[in-house]
Amino acid sequence: MSKNKKNLCALIISFLFVLSVTDAGARMATSSVGGKGAPSGNETQVSKSSQFVKKIANNVLYLEGNKSYDLSGVNVIDLTGKSRVSDKKKLADLTFVNGVLKEVILR
Repeated sequence: MSKNKKNLCALIISFLFVLSVTDAGARMATSSVGGKGAPSGNETQVSKSSQFVKKIANNVLYLEGNKSYDLSGVNVIDLTGKSRVSDKKKLADLTFVNGVLKEVILR
């Protein structure tokens, strides 16, 4: 196979790959749960947030933005003992399901 034919084949394969990735992203964006408007009764809305921790006391998580959350019934995963980026601040990854805090990952 000549060099020109190889280049043409590589170009066509690359083009097809880009089209397939773009099409998959478009399908994923249009089929997301929730979409616009209010969710129907059987849809679950999951949201995530990352915020710095001020302190944790008496089973309550206090964040730097003057928000606090009761940790009763919340799955708390503490990864602070492992390799951390900062020794001074802890980061909390909060997961909410239908507006209710379900999981906190401390980093």
